[in-house]
Amino acid sequence: MAKVAFYRFYTMSQSLEDLTAILSGKPEFTVTEPEPGFPVIEVQTPVSAGTIALQGAQVITWAPTDHPPVLYVSPKARMTPGIPLRGGIPICWPWFNAHPEDDTKPSHGFARTKFWELVSGDMSGKLATLVFKLLPDDETRALFPQDFELTATIRMADKLRVKLNMKNTGEEPYQVSSALHTYLSLGHIDRIQLEGVKGSHYRDQLLPPDSEEIYQEKNLQIKGEVDRIYKSMSSVLIRDLDRQRSVFVDKAGSRSTVIWNPWKEKSKAIADLPDKAYQEFVCVECANAGSDKPTLRPNSSHTLETVIGLRPLN
Repeated sequence: MAKVAFYRFYTMSQSLEDLTAILSGKPEFTVTEPEPGFPVIEVQTPVSAGTIALQGAQVITWAPTDHPPVLYVSPKARMTPGIPLRGGIPICWPWFNAHPEDDTKPSHGFARTKFWELVSGDMSGKLATLVFKLLPDDETRALFPQDFELTATIRMADKLRVKLNMKNTGEEPYQVSSALHTYLSLGHIDRIQLEGVKGSHYRDQLLPPDSEEIYQEKNLQIKGEVDRIYKSMSSVLIRDLDRQRSVFVDKAGSRSTVIWNPWKEKSKAIADLPDKAYQEFVCVECANAGSDKPTLRPNSSHTLETVIGLRPLN
């Protein structure tokens, strides 16, 4: 068995005072530190509320006013610098899942465990906008020697919009894979209807890597462990019968959609998930994964974007 190295990135370039100064005069934003060394920004708009961690520029919570959570966060999630936080919308970059050539490198890349820099926070009417950046340093170069500039733009109002712009600031082209690894909160997994992947092909990550793609003939029913990369540019709609609402996941810059639920046995095996957590969420991820790997040429960029919101249950 290969030896796995664990990379933990603790460096935070901005203090709580720095963050508060950037957001000063805007009462909709509050900087807190729920755990030592783990600052978050609480956002309260006239129509919704959410929280964003500086680590990973990760949206942790979001919901329109007077609605149950739209994003799932594990009760066992750890707000520990350098440890991935289970829930919300982790940013996976510059690779998705295990590294294709070196399994000692961290799963899903390093963007989700690095502290990003807050660039700005603004309010315009009901819309809150926060912008974060991530640039290379010695830690990232040890894992990924290419030059890059990542910009995460997060907008909260009656919808949640997360946009990841990835730019090649170097002199050589390279490929990347990525995902906005969205955990969606459910009433119960047995009481949902998932639409949007019917008619597309998928690669089942639970099968051997050389397995053929499978055609999705019907709307997806989750009755067991699911770990699939769909070749799809379509939006996804989750009809949540228990909560009497529909959750939509729109996207742009993505030719692949990842659907993941660990089901019973794997939930028990994952340390930061309760045993029955599989009943309470499904991941629907706007992604560039599988064969969908954009090539970033020098001074060019690619943008991955997801928009999440609620609709009445029809």
